[in-house]
Amino acid sequence: MLTALTLLACAAAPAPPRNVYVGAFLSDVSDFDLKAGRFQADLIVWVKWLGDDQVPLVTFENAELSSREEVGREHDAAWHSVRWRVQGTFRGDFPLHAFPFDRQTLPVVFGLDERDGVLVPDLGASGMSEHFSITGWAYEPSFSARTEERTYRSDLGSVSREGERTQRRLALFAVEMKRPFGPYLVKFALPLLLILLMALLALVLPPERLDVRSALGITALLAAIAFHYTQAGTLPDVTYLVAADMLFLASYVFIAGTLVLSVVSFRLNERRPAAAHRADRAGLWLLPTLTALTLSVLVSNARPPVREVVAAPLPPPRASQPLLRVGVPSLDGPGQRADLVVRRADGTMQAVLVEEAPALTNSLVRLLPDGGMRIRWRLRPDTRWSDGSALTADDLAFSLARVIDPLRIAVTRVDERTLEVTYSARHSEWLSGFTVFPQRAAMEVEDAGPEALTRASSEGRLSSGGPLMFARLEPGRKLTLVRNPQYAGPAAVFEQVELHALAPMNAAHALLEGKLDVVPSLTPEAWALLRDQPSVRLLEQPGDVLWVLVPNLASPPLNELALRRALLAAIDRPALVQALAPSPARVAWGWLAGRELPLPKTPLPLQGLHLKLNVAPREEGAIHSALADRLVVDLARVGVTLELNERADLNQAVPRGDFEGLALVSSETGDPGRFMNVTDSSGRPRLDRAVEPHFDDEMVERYEAWVASLYTERRAFLGEAMQEAWFKRLPMLPLVLGSRLAAVRSDLVGPEWGAADSLWWNLADWHLTAPTR
Repeated sequence: MLTALTLLACAAAPAPPRNVYVGAFLSDVSDFDLKAGRFQADLIVWVKWLGDDQVPLVTFENAELSSREEVGREHDAAWHSVRWRVQGTFRGDFPLHAFPFDRQTLPVVFGLDERDGVLVPDLGASGMSEHFSITGWAYEPSFSARTEERTYRSDLGSVSREGERTQRRLALFAVEMKRPFGPYLVKFALPLLLILLMALLALVLPPERLDVRSALGITALLAAIAFHYTQAGTLPDVTYLVAADMLFLASYVFIAGTLVLSVVSFRLNERRPAAAHRADRAGLWLLPTLTALTLSVLVSNARPPVREVVAAPLPPPRASQPLLRVGVPSLDGPGQRADLVVRRADGTMQAVLVEEAPALTNSLVRLLPDGGMRIRWRLRPDTRWSDGSALTADDLAFSLARVIDPLRIAVTRVDERTLEVTYSARHSEWLSGFTVFPQRAAMEVEDAGPEALTRASSEGRLSSGGPLMFARLEPGRKLTLVRNPQYAGPAAVFEQVELHALAPMNAAHALLEGKLDVVPSLTPEAWALLRDQPSVRLLEQPGDVLWVLVPNLASPPLNELALRRALLAAIDRPALVQALAPSPARVAWGWLAGRELPLPKTPLPLQGLHLKLNVAPREEGAIHSALADRLVVDLARVGVTLELNERADLNQAVPRGDFEGLALVSSETGDPGRFMNVTDSSGRPRLDRAVEPHFDDEMVERYEAWVASLYTERRAFLGEAMQEAWFKRLPMLPLVLGSRLAAVRSDLVGPEWGAADSLWWNLADWHLTAPTR
């Protein structure tokens, strides 16, 4: 009964809200009326979403539309897009206190009821024309955007939500505009300056000529007043003073000052002529100086501050805890890498060394008209290496150059903290960032390639940019890391992390005995030992490892698709899953856990077939050993003889195709390119061209579509379609889809996998609820 209720509760649990992407291309802006707070706009608007074909009801929150014409619909399975051409009048709030130094924001605001989904600005694909039908304004042809929630204290006439408040999600697209100061300086400031100079000339004349001096001052004052009224047509008609009014008021005070000085000098000249001349000379210097200072203060206060992306505030630090002990198969230190961003357990990217993670929903990503994309990485202020030296954009450029990428066409150092990277294509993987190494490593490491730099960093020969840094190493036994005091992110809770080199079963026993706190890699036997222990919390990342048989397709008989299908049909894959019990696993139909795919039947006999099966050196309790033993038994039933060949270099030989027969290997499922069985002589995947018949034009097209998709929802079903096409060709034989398994002590808070790339993604925040050490 309890089980049934649990299942019903799971089935009734609400699904997470879907994302609804809204984007816009602004074709033209006209009739910009500051006084009325309105402007006319002509734009293309689109909405993209995953789900049924019912169009989400996205509304314009600040528009009076004159026309809304649908111009296109597209569907790719459950991924939909609708486009409209929209014309209308848009309202906005345009403060004018800083006129003529003001900057104005033209807003286009979209809204969506929260029950229909989460409204997300499709900012990377949005854009605007280079020229608008308005004059006197300068602008950057790109939107800024933000999202917010708005609550209406009304049900807005809803029957189903009668009497309830309405929650709407808003997405605001804004065009930032400013007045060019040069033309204003020539047309306005220069004439006013000449009037003031004319008034100042009165102080050069003899003090006794009060008639001439006062005439100059009065003429200048009248000219300034007349000029003020002449310029009234260009000044906004508002109820408060703007910066331009202050300029005129300052000029009136200046001219009045020259008149006052003229009178003072005239009176002084009757008794003390020398004092009158000194007063004139003082006025010649003091009046312009004081006026210039006053105007500079007015102008600086009137100019709006330049808005920059503000780095997300760091969480308040937790109380320090002394030690975390980890049991690992090899001494590779976690937390030493300098990562720009990390993938959270929910699959989203979290900024680490940068102010904000680039995404289609912010201005750090731009999709270019030629099909490329531009990504901007901006470091947090005062980012440093563990030795105290600054981590700068030069380090980013150096690290990026270590990885050869023919699609990367430009790397631009914008400033000390900012790097802009331009690509000729659009790949979502580039939003995941890259590991940063210090630029001086080029002189400290001989090879200076990615592998050599990673090795040097793990050995403590390079400064760390992560939450931890190298302290000492006992080769083959223990690596000690300590907290990095210069880390740009939140300080690690643990002052020290010890990595002990132990086999998984030994590490599991040490965890039960309280000698370890974390075991990040478990075998099935270790999982079975720990799974019912109350002092241990088990972690599973389902479907993260795919075990496959890799055939050498360069020679018969495995280059025949019919033979590969017959071999896969002969393998009892459910029995392979049982062989791994109690470790979590499932029958694999590819790198994605999903529905079972149909395997075409073939009459091809396998009797008498002799194949070599290459495996890594076998160990008791190892997964590959259990799978190899089971494969030998399964295929023997249909007359296939498998000759086991243990190779220590198997992981290097398989990508090069340097093996005979079949190879039993596993790989993480994050990149499907690993399973296409298409590599060059160096072992790197060659996925940009067709290799008949298992990687043909259709597979190239499907893989490129998957890689180029920047939307998580779209990538999901493109991956399923690619896997279905892959399964029809069987470049590799899928066996078992397993999980990455880990275990931690039950009172250790923080470790979680989910969709994270690494267990260590939030290592700095790990802490013990009741530390005993």
